[in-house]
Amino acid sequence: MANPDPAPRVLEALNALYNTTDPAAKDQANHWLEEFQKTVRRERERESTLVKDARSGRNILCWKLTPPPRSVDDVRSAAPIGTTAGGAAIVCGANVSSEDHLRPRRTRFLRARLATGLSTRPAAPVPCRPAYDYDAVVPVARRPGVADAGMEGGRAAIYKAIWRERGDRTMSARVSDCVTGGSESQSSDTDIEYKERATELLSENSEEVLKLLLVYMQGAGTNSDMHARVFQCLLSWLKSGDIDVGPLATNPLLGMSFDALQSDALFDVAVDVVCEIIHETKDITDYMPAIGQIYPRLHPLREALRRYRDEDDGDRVRGYCRIFVEAGESYLPLVVQHPDAFRGIVEGIAECTAFHDLEIVPMTFNFWYQLAIALVEPRHQEVKIRFEDVYDQLVDVILGHLRYPDDLSIWAAEERDEFRNFRHIMGDTLKDCCVVLGPRRCLAKPYEILTRVLGTAAAKPALATAVTATESATPAWQDVEAAIFSLRAMGAEVPDKESEIMPQIMDMLGKLPDHPKIRYAATLVISRYSGWTRLHPQFIPYQLNFISTGFENEEVAAASALALKHLCKDCSELLIDFLDQLHPFFGNVTKKLPMQDVLEVTEAVAHVIAVISTVELLKALQLFCLPIAQRLHEIGSDASEKLTKEAADLLDQITLFLQIVAPDIPPSQPHPCVTFVRDLWPVFDLLLASFGAHPIVSESLCKCFKYCVVSYRAHFLPLLPQLMERLVTAFDRTQLSCYLWVSTKIVREYAGEDATSTTNCLNFVEGLSTVMFRVLNTKKFTEIPDVIEEYFRLIVAFLDAAPTLFIQSPLLGHVFQAGIEGLSLEQQDSLTAVLTFYRNIIGISCPPTSSSPVPHTPLSSSNASFAKGPSATPSLPARPVLSTANVTAVQTLFRQHGLRFVGLLFNGLIYHFPRDLVADVAAILKLLAEMLPPESAQWMVAVVEGFPEQHMTAAERTSFLADYTTAIQDQQWKRVRRILSDFVATYRRKNLASRSRRIGTPVVGNA
Repeated sequence: MANPDPAPRVLEALNALYNTTDPAAKDQANHWLEEFQKTVRRERERESTLVKDARSGRNILCWKLTPPPRSVDDVRSAAPIGTTAGGAAIVCGANVSSEDHLRPRRTRFLRARLATGLSTRPAAPVPCRPAYDYDAVVPVARRPGVADAGMEGGRAAIYKAIWRERGDRTMSARVSDCVTGGSESQSSDTDIEYKERATELLSENSEEVLKLLLVYMQGAGTNSDMHARVFQCLLSWLKSGDIDVGPLATNPLLGMSFDALQSDALFDVAVDVVCEIIHETKDITDYMPAIGQIYPRLHPLREALRRYRDEDDGDRVRGYCRIFVEAGESYLPLVVQHPDAFRGIVEGIAECTAFHDLEIVPMTFNFWYQLAIALVEPRHQEVKIRFEDVYDQLVDVILGHLRYPDDLSIWAAEERDEFRNFRHIMGDTLKDCCVVLGPRRCLAKPYEILTRVLGTAAAKPALATAVTATESATPAWQDVEAAIFSLRAMGAEVPDKESEIMPQIMDMLGKLPDHPKIRYAATLVISRYSGWTRLHPQFIPYQLNFISTGFENEEVAAASALALKHLCKDCSELLIDFLDQLHPFFGNVTKKLPMQDVLEVTEAVAHVIAVISTVELLKALQLFCLPIAQRLHEIGSDASEKLTKEAADLLDQITLFLQIVAPDIPPSQPHPCVTFVRDLWPVFDLLLASFGAHPIVSESLCKCFKYCVVSYRAHFLPLLPQLMERLVTAFDRTQLSCYLWVSTKIVREYAGEDATSTTNCLNFVEGLSTVMFRVLNTKKFTEIPDVIEEYFRLIVAFLDAAPTLFIQSPLLGHVFQAGIEGLSLEQQDSLTAVLTFYRNIIGISCPPTSSSPVPHTPLSSSNASFAKGPSATPSLPARPVLSTANVTAVQTLFRQHGLRFVGLLFNGLIYHFPRDLVADVAAILKLLAEMLPPESAQWMVAVVEGFPEQHMTAAERTSFLADYTTAIQDQQWKRVRRILSDFVATYRRKNLASRSRRIGTPVVGNA
């Protein structure tokens, strides 16, 4: 009995896969299609699918129609995207997976069908991507029975068909499309064998492809569409790397590519091809002959660039700019080695930078940066001199681009924001100019502009009777502001000792026209050069007055706050004498400014207070902070919900003082700041009682507590028990994670310092844990991921500081079991904290000699953040030596819960753990194998064998478990981790990513 035609069932399954919204139907269709690929009838069915409906001129492997069909009728009336992709996947998948069943006779028949289908394929009525032709042809041709059959093989048959019809323009278009798709598909594949075979089919046949493309190009006459197809095909092969650019230098296609730049229809694709050819020849050692052919063709392009620049043709200028920039970046060594010969490229790029279109200008910035870096090398000092004139002109160009338009109203708010951001990018290019020319020469440019402006303003009264109103008008603020902005942009390259131009610039800032934009820019110049002012203190009174006046203008206030902060920070010792003046100013200005500006001013004052003598320190703190504390007391007594934002803002001001004012005082002497904190304590208690459950206020309070601990450490010990008690009480009442966050800071600072402090920290952690376990009895882990994260960070902090004490505590078992529940979380931060706990607890229990160094991973980085001091590096802390009893306690816990622990980790690896954590989880399982080799292997076997059959084949199980258990038996611990990581990566790529892509649904979180 004849086999039924499978095509209707295939179409039905494809329609369900791509068009239905029922997940169950999608899954069923996907499963059927996967099984269909594996049937023993796949050759005949594949051929039937390939040539189905040939009489009507349709080939489902050659058409990709958009938009997708809405019903199965659409599938039968045209070849839709779902059927096209699905049919190609069926054919390709069967070809790749059915090597043992592809007999020579059927190979020849299928090959003939493919060649015939290519030659009879109708022109697509809509734009199509023909890669599916290649996806079907190459997997068949790569097989031993096809690709290795000599002139009778797949390549020969297909090439014969192509050459036989090379005079047919329709056939030429089809072939160029398919060859283009072939190179694109090959370059994105990841299968090693596939790449090897594709290299044989593509790279080794690139010469024939070039010949073929040249024939089509020469035979196309004036057919610009065919020319575009050929160029697109050439571009695809160049990008994939299958064509060596060296032989292309002697091929007429090179000249044709440059000639095509003169054609409107071919300009865009010609630019792409020329840029790719230049990019591929950047290895000047290997491609100097090709460069010798390319560079002379760039000279005529400069004339074209100037012509289109004068015509204001932005699209053409953009294309030529791409070519010159690509040449400049690719041939930069030649530009530096032969500055005279290759100067034309640099000048061409300079002309592009001078173009008015600010979307084109930034394309050149990376070249100027690379050239500047190369020119400042000592061996290139003579070459640098030859390019100074170019960079000198570049400064003038950038100054022009920095200028705001005469009428700002023509820009929308978004355009103004984009221009402001772009000015900072242009400022980086000004820094490159300073590197080449030196800061003095660059500073002279804006200085000349400002001098000219002041000269015009001074001459205006005397000339008022002799000139018209227009001529005597005040210079445009845009010119002045652009010059001042450039001073700020170049600040990083101006040395603090510069004493020729900067003093003159500082003198003239206050004499400039009184315009908000100018004032704003000038204030930020003072801010940027605060380090320079430190070495030129004579300007401090003038600058303080200039800054304080700016607070009276709303448009300038933000800049004034920033400038005051930087000036007080860099010149703090020089401003002590101004502290009395700062006090009334601080009290007045902070009542008017937005909170962000208030914090800037507060930080400024704190930097000055921080450097005064300890005798005067307490008085200064009280002078500036007691008004804030009094207002906080009023708010706490009122306890109104409307005042929570104000309370949080005032606490942030107090926090800045505690953070910055932290003088180094011997432990034997009283600390004035701790005395100040003791005075504030009743206010803190009141706020905890009134707003302790309010997230905003509680977070600000916790920041205050953090800097009480971090800034004053040993001096704060007398107040530490009170703080611990209040934090446990507040967490019990509110269950807010911020209290655990600041508790972690306390543990990191004091645990491990001495026996008393460590014991107090243990009691503190146990008190918080009692509350935490009570919370976990009433709430799900997924409801409080932030609390879970901060709690386990607290546990890890104490474990790192006092591992022995923690392991001997009854707390260990409860935390261990809570962590197992936390492994089901999907929030990365929370999950990372839980995994860090297990990684550390296993790590300190393993034999220290058997473990290899831990690479830089998210978990190791999080451990590094726990370390104290600036020298902390992203690696795990050194493993302490634990007693046998403590190691046994840890091992006993894992023996009790190991099977579930391994099962949750493996399930997370397969399904829902973020990719960033895969390496860390593999490291945890490696450490577990080191600690308990037999048990670890048994748990993994049980877990893997328990996975559903549809999720893991028997062959996959057997192969993975054999490798994994063998590595454990041989004590190849690095290999254990590598095997697990590789298996998970392969499984996810093959079963989750592809499944999600086919069915159109996201990968599920759990099995």
